[in-house]
Amino acid sequence: ILLSMASADSYKEPKYTLVEKDGKIEIRQYSEYVIAKTSIGKGDMELNNNMFRTLAGYIFGGNSKNQSIPMTAPVITKNNDSNYDMIFFMLDVDEPSQLPDPNNRNVTIDKMEIGKTASITFGMWATEGRVGRYKKKLDKYIENNNLEIESPLMVAQYNSPWTVPPFRKNELIYKIK
Repeated sequence: ILLSMASADSYKEPKYTLVEKDGKIEIRQYSEYVIAKTSIGKGDMELNNNMFRTLAGYIFGGNSKNQSIPMTAPVITKNNDSNYDMIFFMLDVDEPSQLPDPNNRNVTIDKMEIGKTASITFGMWATEGRVGRYKKKLDKYIENNNLEIESPLMVAQYNSPWTVPPFRKNELIYKIK
């Protein structure tokens, strides 16, 4: 039963080229993707669930064509200077113009050039403590390998909320030079 629950989350994911692998740390090369994004002010972090509902509303028909758009993985969150962003990948299109307009003005459709990244994979829940622990490992790898970070830390969560913790997949990702 647990194995079937673990494999039930099979969403389309952004493709990448693996450049290098060192245990749970990978250097990857991604291309550009169309995304749906919503943001809140940094002081409003408790609204994280509202951000998910806002983006889910868009892909489940809250758009100008009442069209359903396939769910993808991962869901990305990141802190910018003044905002906290949540991102869904729109993997079935090449241009934002191919998607219906969002009904909610808090959803923007754009392109995201991910490029070269350094990432670390971990399981269970992406709690603040676990993110901090894996961030230290990734930061040490980046420092030891003289890599230059070009983006805020991105937290990628791949599973639905009902996936049992031992089968969950999360990643921390930095865009690098």
